[in-house]
Amino acid sequence: MSALLIVEDDTTIRVTVGNFLARLGYSVDVAENAASALKQSRGRRYRLILLDLHLPDGDGLDLIGKFRELDDDTLVVIMTAFPEVRTAVAALKAGAYDYITKPFDLEDVRELIGRAMETSRLRHEVAWRRAQSDVCQVDSIGGESPAWQRLTEVTQKIAGADHVPVLICGESGSGKERVARTIHCGSPRAGGPWVTLNCSALPENLLESEMFGYEKGAFTDARQLKRGLLELADGGTLFLDEIGDLALTLQPKLLRVLETQTFRRLGGSREISVDVRFVAATHRNLPEMVKNGQFREDLYYRLNVGAIEVPPLRARREDILPLARYFLTEAARAVGSPTLALAPALESMLESYAWPGNVRELRNVLERAAILCAEDTVTTLQLPREIVGCCAALAVPSEQSDQPFLDLAAMEQHYIQRVLDSVGGNKTRAAELLGITRLTLRNKLKHQDRDDSPVTS
Repeated sequence: MSALLIVEDDTTIRVTVGNFLARLGYSVDVAENAASALKQSRGRRYRLILLDLHLPDGDGLDLIGKFRELDDDTLVVIMTAFPEVRTAVAALKAGAYDYITKPFDLEDVRELIGRAMETSRLRHEVAWRRAQSDVCQVDSIGGESPAWQRLTEVTQKIAGADHVPVLICGESGSGKERVARTIHCGSPRAGGPWVTLNCSALPENLLESEMFGYEKGAFTDARQLKRGLLELADGGTLFLDEIGDLALTLQPKLLRVLETQTFRRLGGSREISVDVRFVAATHRNLPEMVKNGQFREDLYYRLNVGAIEVPPLRARREDILPLARYFLTEAARAVGSPTLALAPALESMLESYAWPGNVRELRNVLERAAILCAEDTVTTLQLPREIVGCCAALAVPSEQSDQPFLDLAAMEQHYIQRVLDSVGGNKTRAAELLGITRLTLRNKLKHQDRDDSPVTS
């Protein structure tokens, strides 16, 4: 319900207009002077304030700025018995939304309030849509592996319970934010704001002001009111990335918001109510952190109502090639290249690599390959040395019953040859993968040629 404040020293007007707007479904407060109006506006957020221009203890034009300092989203409509042009101009310059002259018809008031409410709604919608651009344009690529299918089923069920906090755990780069966005976009809150806060990206004092906002004068540089991310996320989802890095001193404050959906700005005294769904993510072992006193147990259990574990890429190898082809197509389009394909030799190499950086690493590798590729097919020449080198090492044959053990020199030569074969004989690329200079590689190859030469007397 939208809250309105009527500031008017005339009792008849104050009561009549208040009762009329209450019958229309608004939540109405009244004040008979400037002091009372300021006190009430510090304790509650108002969508609109109907303000008399002349009050016993203050001037309405001066009050407009004070109301805007408390909440810059509040719309102010001036009521005046002096319909002069210069009065109207002064009110609009001071920040008023509109004005109405006394005596007025109640139907005129209803029409004006209706326009103001629609303006307020559109402003909020435009603001969050600008911030939300393409949030819910989540591509369908994910995977067909059993692990990914199970994750999808759990995510869909949790998304529907739009008041339940969610804790997403998984290794770095495994796709936790993607899962969080899917939860938001698959929930009844999809039309509301999507706001993110990385708990490891800011120092403690800045993190607190970003989350809760602050009042004007709360600290030295607080020259004007600032709404925090909690207010910006009202009606939608607040994604707290790397929640395991949240300072211990902030954890009880976050817990209180989770439990009450209320908070105070820094330097503020009034409680602000919000309707926010909290989705948190971490790569840390929170139960271990709880045991070591690094994370509050009550906060952990409050967040962990909707628990999701994102499997690492190595646990769903069936998804590697579909993801690789998708990322390669997207990367080629981004750099203006024609459609690129993976060389057949690369497919087993990508599938066998451990991908410690998970999906993020795979995406980065394919983006780099698209940039470096001069042909229409990506080969080992465009892959990082750690992938080619690792897979070449894995390809070295182990001891077999019908073959003797190789000595270290022979093993080295065998490995060098496999790396050379994997890069098409390119000595410069092979040297890079081996971590040696091209001259050292040439010397080793010469040594190999001497060892393979027939012995002469």
